[in-house]
Amino acid sequence: MNRSSRILLLAVGCVLAWAIPGHLQASQAVPITILHMNDLHGHILPYLDKTIREDKKVSGAATFAAIIQQERARNPAGTLLLSAGDMFQGTPISNVFKGEPVIEVMNALQFDAMALGNHELDWGRDALQQLRTAARFPFLAANISSTGGGGLEGARPYVLVSRHGVKMAVIGLITAEAAYSTKPAHVADLSFLEPATVLPELIKRARGEGAGLVIVLSHLGLDADEELARKVSGIDVIVGGHSHTAVTDPVRINSTIIVQAGYYGIYVGALGLEVDPKTSKIVRYTTRDVLRPVVADEHAPADSNIAALVERYNNEIKAEFARVVGKSEVDLVRQPMAESNVGNLIADAIREAGAADIGFQNGGGIRADLPAGDVTLEELYTLLPFDNLVVTMTLKGEQVLELLEASGDQHTRILQVSGLTVVYDMSRPAGSRVVQAIVQGEKLRPEAQYRVATNDFLAAGGDRFTTFKEGSNLVCGDTLRDVVSDYLSKHSRVKPEVEDRMAFKN
Repeated sequence: MNRSSRILLLAVGCVLAWAIPGHLQASQAVPITILHMNDLHGHILPYLDKTIREDKKVSGAATFAAIIQQERARNPAGTLLLSAGDMFQGTPISNVFKGEPVIEVMNALQFDAMALGNHELDWGRDALQQLRTAARFPFLAANISSTGGGGLEGARPYVLVSRHGVKMAVIGLITAEAAYSTKPAHVADLSFLEPATVLPELIKRARGEGAGLVIVLSHLGLDADEELARKVSGIDVIVGGHSHTAVTDPVRINSTIIVQAGYYGIYVGALGLEVDPKTSKIVRYTTRDVLRPVVADEHAPADSNIAALVERYNNEIKAEFARVVGKSEVDLVRQPMAESNVGNLIADAIREAGAADIGFQNGGGIRADLPAGDVTLEELYTLLPFDNLVVTMTLKGEQVLELLEASGDQHTRILQVSGLTVVYDMSRPAGSRVVQAIVQGEKLRPEAQYRVATNDFLAAGGDRFTTFKEGSNLVCGDTLRDVVSDYLSKHSRVKPEVEDRMAFKN
């Protein structure tokens, strides 16, 4: 079932289904509701995404606020509201104000805790500290260690909360990918520890402080959450993020319940528990339809106070960001693990701006799909939310080959390329999968020197593409957004295609 079908199905009505894991009777239990969001990435304004809904906008803080309030009203004394991270970076209305509007929304909705995501570190530690100071809820990250000792300043490993007499520990975890998916300078003094080595002692400590339930607020991704549940006992619930997975029906691994609420505010998660207050054991829990779709149409409830808050910020930027910077004849669609038409366009823009032989763009840095038609500055900003610069350098052919091998490893997001074509044979061992590489119509020569243009995140070795750090004769250019804006202005109407710049055999 595709995402659109899931939303339409959920919109018809939510069926409350319960699983009873133990022998206790429901009448002994008290209700606990866990409301949760993750990977909002600044989407507090409704937006159109054709892969979700063809005809109606989704997300938006005013709409998801109303859903949260409706759900909380059903169990006002027994509800927790949690975020599994990556809440701020991603849209003009959030980025221009360094996350301030999102923090105001979260404060107004009375979030109880937030796990740090890797993108909370994108603006540097000073900006993160300002967000933490503004927040009226704790930031959690139990598996960060600093070279000076202790954890990350301003982040707690866990927090204890009580609802209906049930004491709960909420423990925060961040993905180890933050070590290389964030600008290296922002995390140079930090280590990201293996969650399975950190959790047992924290669970023991929290239990010793009276916690009956243990909730892990995880920015690890669904696969990692499932593995964590297999390795570590004593976790009652994992509220997840990072992988942008819409977990419509909770996953059960051993005795651990796992949920996640998609991305960009298209869902609010609502997991119902019934807990024996004497033993703090989960008697039963909802097993189906735990996601509430956020569809911003004329029939959707909306919170007027949140709408006014968002509009106050939007009024400061909407005139500038409504400016049209170019036109596309086709939908611009990203494919983080494959060549994409929008990836080709961006890589072409980078190569042209750097007057280079080759252009590279990391697929993970492309954050949205854009519909055909006018491309506004707001859409461009949402497509490329990171404040990257274009950097041009000299690399030998053998170094370019190393980058192509790393890109084809399939364990990381592949590079989007311009000025070259590459053929991979995936039946060969890692490190020897490139069987053909053509640069500007000629075979890649290991000893030849090439001018290579990319962004400063990759130039610093981001996403584990460390060979970029060996480049020489570096020249810093304009911001990536300005480069792509100029390219669109010069070449519109654009019609980028997938051209088999990267071909995978076997």
